[in-house]
Amino acid sequence: MIRLAVPKGRLWGDSTRLLQRLGMPIDARDRRYAFQHPTLELEAVALKIPDIPAAVADGLVDYAVASDEWLAEHDGRYDALTPLCWYHVRICVLAPELQADSFADRAARSVAAPRRALTVATPYPATAARLLNAPEAFRIRHVVGAVEAYPGRMTDLAVDCVESGDTARANNLAEVGELLRCDVRLVAGPSADTAHRAAVHLRTVVTAEAVDGSCTFGGALLPAGRP
Repeated sequence: MIRLAVPKGRLWGDSTRLLQRLGMPIDARDRRYAFQHPTLELEAVALKIPDIPAAVADGLVDYAVASDEWLAEHDGRYDALTPLCWYHVRICVLAPELQADSFADRAARSVAAPRRALTVATPYPATAARLLNAPEAFRIRHVVGAVEAYPGRMTDLAVDCVESGDTARANNLAEVGELLRCDVRLVAGPSADTAHRAAVHLRTVVTAEAVDGSCTFGGALLPAGRP
């Protein structure tokens, strides 16, 4: 049996389309979380996007459609396969718009010669700590939502996911740095059976589903292969 994890939430419409093309009876209104292929040894489970990398790394699923920002945050073991281009987002450093230049200068000075650590709100604490690359200069506060409410009020900066930038602008925030570019892609777990008939079918359908199979927008932190 091959088990595939696909994302719920904002990407459920894309996941539904993929499962239909895999040959599973499902529609977008389906409230189930597990789906069986009628003829292949293939099962799909629908999970929240942040939970998928751990499921892959721990061997709970063989393959998964996962997003680069959560793969980077989990930093687990997997093989990065086909990029799907279901969304393209950037992980950015955000600062209050009217103070963006001064915060950028302060951040640079803090990295060079740490004084008071700058506070940073983010749902990606491990990624922020790794990519800001100066742990003594930043104090990371892990938050799970409403990240744009923090800078200039409860923290100095934020590190968050930016797609259109509309939410940042609506909250008078400016981008002062880009840390990571992110795609959505198929990944394989550390012990996935690549020769299984269902696995071959899965990879063939995902390749056909990809918007741009040569896309290199994301994946800067993705492992090159299995350890």
